Amino acid sequence: MSGKFMTEPKLATAIRAVLTSWEQATTFEHRTNALACPGELSVVLGKAVEKALDGAGEDPVVVRQEVIAAPFVLLAGVFEPGELPETPEWFTPVPDAGGTQMGRAAAIATHGFLGLETVSYGSENSGELFVSLTAIPGDGKFAHKSQGGLRGHTDAVSFPFKGDFDSSNSRIAPSPDFVTLVGLRNPKGVPTTVMVLHEALAKLSPDDVRELKQGQFSFGSQATFLEGMQDILGAVHTAIDEPVLKDVAFGTIVRFSHSNVFPTDPGGAAQSAADNFEKACLQVAIPVAIEPGDVLLVSNRLCLHGRREVGGDIGGHSRWLLRTYALDTSELDDHRRHLGDWPPHVLYP
Repeated sequence: MSGKFMTEPKLATAIRAVLTSWEQATTFEHRTNALACPGELSVVLGKAVEKALDGAGEDPVVVRQEVIAAPFVLLAGVFEPGELPETPEWFTPVPDAGGTQMGRAAAIATHGFLGLETVSYGSENSGELFVSLTAIPGDGKFAHKSQGGLRGHTDAVSFPFKGDFDSSNSRIAPSPDFVTLVGLRNPKGVPTTVMVLHEALAKLSPDDVRELKQGQFSFGSQATFLEGMQDILGAVHTAIDEPVLKDVAFGTIVRFSHSNVFPTDPGGAAQSAADNFEKACLQVAIPVAIEPGDVLLVSNRLCLHGRREVGGDIGGHSRWLLRTYALDTSELDDHRRHLGDWPPHVLYP
């Protein structure tokens, strides 16, 4: 589990109870329609989770605060995967089956309880709210990356921190607060890796930390955003001369990718600090195997995440996770959403 706080299993129990009741009270068609309106479903299920916690003698406010403040939280066995088709061989679409319905509802219920909106970005996978993380066949870039390991990153790394604006385009929405991973299949127990920021920073010198807080790094876009950015922005988005670390009211937050973040001017103290940070992240990496029915919340501000090697098993009953994002949008201006013909949860770009 995450920070080992006592309310974590109690939250999982509450979510499991709410989802079991929801599944029993609804038909497949009803669930399909409900999932097509994630904002409304999030409110309904989130309130039900809060009521379940309160009924179990837990203070929902305390539970919520602990989860929001944690670098990562593993909610074990919160839904029954049930009926699943063969593991897909691409990110989208997520098949509409009993197991995927309950997995998506589990993430939406969790976000709703936390007061977060389940969001996507129009430039990634056509704005789909959930995508499948599986081994992709072939010899292309996505195939190799999907079958290998990932060293560590925060998602939507070229997008600004919440509360900040991109210097080149103020419409660009912030990166998500949380990356949410949902377990459907994991027959070989391939672990996701989480790298807690404060543990990595403890291995750095004060000079390295100081360098990482300077606006001297360039942030490229991760591969899943590239095609969509060309279509929407007319170019691939890059953030230039931004910091890796930022001090905020509750501590220090991070945006980083081992493969997409570099000093704007290579070499020197900034390069050394980035290299040392990468090494520190790998040293503190914690393996977390997401089993069927689990939901892993990873703070995109307080934690990096990666993955051990998946291997070449394709389709069938091979590893299958769902991924979505969560963001506190209570102060997000509408112009940072796509709107128009897009669902309201799709952020710009």
